[in-house]
Amino acid sequence: MQASLATSADKHYISKLVFALWAFALAVVCVRIALKYPQHDCFVTYFTAGQNWVDSQALYSGTRGFVYSPSAAAIFAIFAVIPAWFGAVVWRLLNAAVFLTAIMWWLKSGLTTRLPASIRWLVFLLALPLSIGNFNNGQVNPAITGLLMISVLAAHEQKWWLAALSIAIATFFKIYPLSIGMLLTLLYPRQLGWRLALGLIAIALLPFILRNSGYVIQQYQQWFSSRAADDRRMNMDIAPRDFAMLLQLGHLHLNHWLILLFQLLSAAAIAGLCVFGRIQRWSEERLLIAAFGLGSVWMLLFGPSTEDATYVLIVPALVFTLLRVFSQSSPNIVRVLLCASYATLLGGLMINSFAHLKKTVYVMSVQPAGTVLFGIALVILLLRPSFWSEIRFARIEDGAMTHS
Repeated sequence: MQASLATSADKHYISKLVFALWAFALAVVCVRIALKYPQHDCFVTYFTAGQNWVDSQALYSGTRGFVYSPSAAAIFAIFAVIPAWFGAVVWRLLNAAVFLTAIMWWLKSGLTTRLPASIRWLVFLLALPLSIGNFNNGQVNPAITGLLMISVLAAHEQKWWLAALSIAIATFFKIYPLSIGMLLTLLYPRQLGWRLALGLIAIALLPFILRNSGYVIQQYQQWFSSRAADDRRMNMDIAPRDFAMLLQLGHLHLNHWLILLFQLLSAAAIAGLCVFGRIQRWSEERLLIAAFGLGSVWMLLFGPSTEDATYVLIVPALVFTLLRVFSQSSPNIVRVLLCASYATLLGGLMINSFAHLKKTVYVMSVQPAGTVLFGIALVILLLRPSFWSEIRFARIEDGAMTHS
């Protein structure tokens, strides 16, 4: 009894230590921003867009700079009424709140069955090194990741409006999160389809309520034009770190249409797997993990303009899966693949952050390679019925023990 209490106290202490580590890391970031704003800060672009929105000025100048929708600019206008450095700090804390709240909700949901409560602190510990760079630079990616997790969790709990609005908001920051929304709609067409459509329309029309319609229409036109003209593949310094980069590593250089074909075929394959799962009566847990995990892989490998910081999108799915396969019987090959994926992504992050090497196809292929490893491991798990039947039997046993 005393040993059990001591063990429980140790686990509680470790959880507090991990929480303190996150708090310390975010505090260091916020202090740096407060003292050295606007050095190394993406928030400068967001703040400027918010000011331009308030002043009815042009939001877009070429293919660089502010690249999100007019609706996103209207959201950033909130920060235009406070000092820029303070807004940068608040922005990071808001980003962290969405990201960490989504992870905590996921841990409390039924999507983490067989992940013992005693090791859940490892989720936050493993996520920290792969995500802290986004908070340091002020990237929007952690909030996008959190919103997508919330959409999956909301669908799991049948909170359809929350799921629809989470996807819609994420989409108007970066268009490709709609892919997760389409997979969820494929799984829940009647419940989510029309709500997601209305959510997208509502977010799109929001700027017209806040500003003159002529100005808003002009900004939408410029946004569409800037996105259509944004081809980063010709410049290695800003080229996407995606599947095409892996092909270049093998000396395969594809044109725009072949890349588009790869995007469509991979999207069809993921959608087909989800449909196959529905036909085979996969559990809702299995279906949602397929949609979220493989959808995240697609966004990184086949979505537009994947950057170094974008890889935070895969962090929750990777960490959850990694811990789960070590919490129950799993094929050794899957464990090796997931460990290699995490190590590769962490190595790629460290190379980009600290090595300051020249951007070559070798350097920029590290993170896509890590994502491919995760994708292969996840597909193996999804197609392995025994992995999911063990979860179901464990749930029945846990329920029986509770009732007894």
